[in-house]
Amino acid sequence: MQSRAFHASSIRSLKESDRHDPEQAANNEKHKQDSVSKSKEGKGHWKPELASDSEEAIAADRGQGSSGSVEELQKRTVEHVEKKHK
Repeated sequence: MQSRAFHASSIRSLKESDRHDPEQAANNEKHKQDSVSKSKEGKGHWKPELASDSEEAIAADRGQGSSGSVEELQKRTVEHVEKKHK
């Protein structure tokens, strides 16, 4: 009896929620290049665009990258949802 080899296709996505975005590979590359160039200048920082959903949630729980008052964060959330779901 002959067995079949296991096969899995790769998904080029960092965030689980971005798997259906056809432009995501280009966006990821743009953010990676930006991160590398800023790192070389000594201005590197954590980019949520390059994190998985899980990593972003952990950073939020720890308060990393959080800036501003509750009102400011609520405003940014509304702007993000409106932009993402248009």
